Amino acid sequence: MTKKKKWTIIGIVVALVIVICGGTYYHMSHAVAQDVPGHVYRYQSVSGDKVLYLTFAPQGNRVVLSSTEAAAKNADQSQTAFNQAYAKQSKNAKWEYKAKGSKLTLAKINGKQVSQWQYNSILATKSKFTSRSFTYQIAKAGQGKVNRKTTFLRVDNN
Repeated sequence: MTKKKKWTIIGIVVALVIVICGGTYYHMSHAVAQDVPGHVYRYQSVSGDKVLYLTFAPQGNRVVLSSTEAAAKNADQSQTAFNQAYAKQSKNAKWEYKAKGSKLTLAKINGKQVSQWQYNSILATKSKFTSRSFTYQIAKAGQGKVNRKTTFLRVDNN
């Protein structure tokens, strides 16, 4: 094999690796909007002391927060079960979400007060999504940014 052929083959292999890795990264960084609707995720606070379960509506922008996995899975059984859990939760506050590109925003709406958490630079797979940082704005409490990795693990509804 000539030297020119060898470098051509190496160049093609390198180009393929770059295209495949780049495409995979692009897909993972834009998949959160496709992956979260209709699923339950387990969230552990960055301090590690609290665990919440988020059940995302199959359609729309609503989300049910639960302190137990059983309640989250129950809300994920059907649209009716989700609506009942959301109505019960909404007596205290409404929770909504927006997923677009590599960002996920959770909003707690309590009367006219809105608190928001925006998870940035998300990489999503079918089993979890990970954010490099998040910003928050809490009604009557302030705002800030946390530069720590946050992972949401998908909970199978078996």
